[in-house]
Amino acid sequence: MAKIVFIETIPPCIFPHCPLYDLIFHQNIGQLHKPTRMGNSPTVEVYLTSDDVVSGDVVGFFCGPGNQGRIRSKPVPNLKVPGFKKKDILADKDLEKFGEIDEHALHTPSNAASSVKSLVNYLAPMTATDVEKVRAIYRWITANISHEASHSMDDDSMTSEPSTVLGRRCTHADGYATLFAAMCKSAGVPVVTLSGFAKRFDYDPEIPFTSRDKPNHSWNAVFVEEDWRFVDCCWGAGREDEAGRWTPKFEEFWFLTDPDKFINDHYPCMSTDTKIITNWQLMKQPISLDEFNKTVRLEEVCKEWGIELSYTEPILIFRKEIHITLAASVLLRNVIATLETVDRVSMDEYTVVYRFDTLTFSIQCRPPSPGTYVLKIFGKRDGVQSERPKLLLRYNLKCTDCNNYVKSLPYVYTHAQTYQCTLHEPNSRELPSKSEVRIRLSSSHLRQVNVEDIPLECDENGTWEGVVMTPQAGETIVIFGSTSDELQGRFNSLYKFFIV
Repeated sequence: MAKIVFIETIPPCIFPHCPLYDLIFHQNIGQLHKPTRMGNSPTVEVYLTSDDVVSGDVVGFFCGPGNQGRIRSKPVPNLKVPGFKKKDILADKDLEKFGEIDEHALHTPSNAASSVKSLVNYLAPMTATDVEKVRAIYRWITANISHEASHSMDDDSMTSEPSTVLGRRCTHADGYATLFAAMCKSAGVPVVTLSGFAKRFDYDPEIPFTSRDKPNHSWNAVFVEEDWRFVDCCWGAGREDEAGRWTPKFEEFWFLTDPDKFINDHYPCMSTDTKIITNWQLMKQPISLDEFNKTVRLEEVCKEWGIELSYTEPILIFRKEIHITLAASVLLRNVIATLETVDRVSMDEYTVVYRFDTLTFSIQCRPPSPGTYVLKIFGKRDGVQSERPKLLLRYNLKCTDCNNYVKSLPYVYTHAQTYQCTLHEPNSRELPSKSEVRIRLSSSHLRQVNVEDIPLECDENGTWEGVVMTPQAGETIVIFGSTSDELQGRFNSLYKFFIV
């Protein structure tokens, strides 16, 4: 039976000579983590997973030259797949009470945060359950601790001791996790600190994680509502952009995150020998490190909206062109795709987005030449007017071959997606001057379609069709559509073409 063992009052100088190291590593029954300080006593956590460990207490002691330490143990709650989703847990809670807890945490006076104990004592009166305790701790940490980049879990330039993190109000991922664990322990909530691989701002799918790599991130798991749940205070406090600049921004997503969403960008392993620990994925069918590497990284909002993709790999290899289907569980107003080279040269004219139905979109990419490109997909939820489209995910595209002459794709306006239009022809952004061009598109929502002021005819299948004469070079023509049968109804832009 798995256990957490707390080892107390051990002088740090004797750790390298401790006989228990041989017991742990040579018999492969557990993993020794690096020491941390709880108050004035150095402590270390040992996870025993041997079948020989029975349900009783684990007893023993450390010994060294003139020193001795005690071992105290308590059972770890069973590791299993959570029985409920996060939404189910929060649905049973008083969300108004959660708001009061958040406000209380956000207005904590500075003198109350002088130590872990005093901070927990200040937050505790507003909480009655373990979930509420964890919420207060998460909200305080994410609002008050800033991130300082550290690209190594062994970076000695910063310490992750809770007292130092509280004093500096700045740390890296390890410090967030250590402080959170110390506060949960002080509040009496079972907690563990986990480390592993995270798909951070500098994540490159071209460089997969291996069992020889050191972990690059830390997070926690807490035992609430009869299940272990994941918490990442570091990512909950803000995120780093592609240049490594950290922006503070509270993220609700990383509080009690569901395992099937957490595993997309958090892969647990032991910190000293990168031993894979699949039981801490909390998944019915844990994935391998290779599977983790071959899964495209999804942004938080992409997971929240239940986005499903026709391609789940981060690197897509294809010839000539590729079509990616995206389906959401919520109504999206529109989806936008941008394409650029690895040198960040815009290639947006070689990608276009079509809307098949209320929830399904298709992204078409037709690169102008063989090479590697970055495709970013953005989305905007229906009913949200002021907010800009949010990044959902990105792919690395590798085009191995292309047509002899690749034409850029038509310019698409947002209303073309709103009306679920499909443009059948022409499929090029540039049209020859003074030439007859056939226009054909379909939409079940439109009642009128014009090319400039020339109306198109609609057949019984909802396909609009007509032939127009293009103007002189340097001008443009636009296809407009209306959902009204009235001649003076409002028309909106659908597609634009450039005359050459």
